Amino acid sequence: MQERIDLEKAVELIQNKTEKKSVVNKIAVKEAGGFCLAEDVFANLDNPPFPRSPVDGYAVRSTDIQGASYDNPVKLTVTGCIFAGEDGEARNLHKGEALRIMTGAPFPKGSDTAVKQEDTDYGEQEVSVYKEQKPYFNYCFQGEDYKKGTLLLSKGTRITFAEQGILSGLGRIMVMVYSKPVIRVFTTGDEVCPPGSTLLPGKIYDSNGMMVSCRLRELGIEPKEVTHVPDDEKLLAEKLYKACQDADIIVTTGGVSVGKKDILHGALECLGAQKIFWKLNLQPGSPVIFSVYGKTLILSLSGNPFGAMANLELLLRPMLEKMTGDSFYAMEKREGILADKFPKRSKMRRFIRAIYQNGKIYLPDGIFSSGAIGTLRGCNCLLDIPQGKEFVPAGEKVTVWML
Repeated sequence: MQERIDLEKAVELIQNKTEKKSVVNKIAVKEAGGFCLAEDVFANLDNPPFPRSPVDGYAVRSTDIQGASYDNPVKLTVTGCIFAGEDGEARNLHKGEALRIMTGAPFPKGSDTAVKQEDTDYGEQEVSVYKEQKPYFNYCFQGEDYKKGTLLLSKGTRITFAEQGILSGLGRIMVMVYSKPVIRVFTTGDEVCPPGSTLLPGKIYDSNGMMVSCRLRELGIEPKEVTHVPDDEKLLAEKLYKACQDADIIVTTGGVSVGKKDILHGALECLGAQKIFWKLNLQPGSPVIFSVYGKTLILSLSGNPFGAMANLELLLRPMLEKMTGDSFYAMEKREGILADKFPKRSKMRRFIRAIYQNGKIYLPDGIFSSGAIGTLRGCNCLLDIPQGKEFVPAGEKVTVWML
């Protein structure tokens, strides 16, 4: 019987077999969220592209309002108004004049500051200014955000709304990105039936397919396929072979233990896949198979819902991090104080669903078996309990892995 391996060794073996995906595609900026940049992005213009006003008020010459106060206002002739989007350089400001100016509007030639309208009498033909200002107060300089030629986004940067905004601000509508991994998902088991069908005696509804595929979507990857396969080794091997033609990763659930209907072993052998490891020294989800066929990585998880979801986090995310080069997929570890005791003995390293909040870790009400999914609700971390721990008392410092 194969010896169980520790989680860290399993992750090392997985990452050793994982190659960085380097396929590049050009896609629309509006659809690029969650992708990683495959190009360096330089500014093709100054931002802002002209000096502009940060306030609604009056563009003036600072020398004209020296000494202005409520007791001694300076009166200026208002010669017009400049709105955002207009060409400010086409306007000239002379001594003793003011131009009404709106937020974002370009400064006219000759002006060097904007007086807030609250510091005036809101005059239309003539305005009284109640406050003096130094040059370039309330003044946004051309290029103060970034200058033309500046490296704004480096290759490999994960694109979020902020990067999409920067790209759009450069006038870009397309961007070069690294393609995301192609992932296919298979659930197994004769006892499993699809939601919406009649639940016959001895059957259960398939929750794994939904949870795995939805979690992948939360991580920013749309699975190429989510299919259920009955307990038929030959059929599963055929499905796996077909999936391997384009899949970077295949995730399966169920059939990985040693029962008569645990078909993954036979199906992988029939496929000719190289088995890298089988059992992990942890619970839940100890029976996990990691194998490789050609360039496709196959991660076969337990059929127990929580066991499958825990190992999806612990094993798939390091795989995705290595394959994409994106640290987004790395799990963050935190320390905190356990608010509720965990009374069970942990023969092996144990991961428990939990809730991290302001440095404290709370356990959900309900059962903690690997087949239970009700207690997953609201959980945002996995509590990591060391092997051999008799129980964990409330108030003890513990480690969690954030989901």
